[in-house]
Amino acid sequence: MGLQDTQEKDKTVILLALGKPEEALLFEQHLIQHFGGGLEIFRAPSGFDAMSLAMNRPRVVLLDQRLPDVMGLDMIEPIREQIGDNNYLIFVGGSGKGGIRPGMRDEALKRGATALFDRPVNLDLLIDTLHKLLYPKPPEHPHLNGLEMIDLLQAYHNKRVDRTIRIFAPDGRVGSIYMMSGEVTHIECGAQQGFQAMIELMNWREGEIRIWDACLSSERTNKLPTQNLILDAAREMDEGVNNQAQDMAEGAGESLFGDSFEESLSSENVRINALDDEID
Repeated sequence: MGLQDTQEKDKTVILLALGKPEEALLFEQHLIQHFGGGLEIFRAPSGFDAMSLAMNRPRVVLLDQRLPDVMGLDMIEPIREQIGDNNYLIFVGGSGKGGIRPGMRDEALKRGATALFDRPVNLDLLIDTLHKLLYPKPPEHPHLNGLEMIDLLQAYHNKRVDRTIRIFAPDGRVGSIYMMSGEVTHIECGAQQGFQAMIELMNWREGEIRIWDACLSSERTNKLPTQNLILDAAREMDEGVNNQAQDMAEGAGESLFGDSFEESLSSENVRINALDDEID
């Protein structure tokens, strides 16, 4: 039976493009145990096999960082082209405490990976991630691309929802903010994590925003309540702007802005509430 025949019977097709046969078998057994007859699973032990099977547009591809005939990173874009934007590619790699290198993480996300898993893979977390990806699909919010990061976080915080927000800068940098039940749990930007990554992202002035209706990371690098995180980051940005303005004024003691960033944030409540109603 081919992949196309399987899809016609409304089964969710998952492609395991993993270089270790014993790992692929373990994944397959675990997935069948939890999803039962709703899945059809195919294994691709090489990059050649992965490309052949990806032509039939599986719903999810688990792609190894290293396959016998090719590096997984080089396979992300051609597989993504085959499966389309509405299906999911999970990149599996790294080993030990370091996991996937920060530079490779950024590159994998930039090339089209939906989520990343370090080895050894937590299979329960993988199952949970697949549930969130498959039921329901991620929302599409093209109208959000021009909004400020604070507006976005505030709106999702008020809604108490799970979200993954990724920002792709024109120069190739990638940043991610993960939210669970409206609280920011993890932030990463290159090698930076937590609050410093948040500051870095809030200073970006352009980039493409993509949003998933799921928290796609179990990491917890943020210990602050989300409202405090927003205010602390805003305060630090405001101090930076004021210091820059004072330098430009050559000691005149006059700030570029009369109001603090926090006061500006408060004045935006009406727009934030409107956005809150807009986001489902």
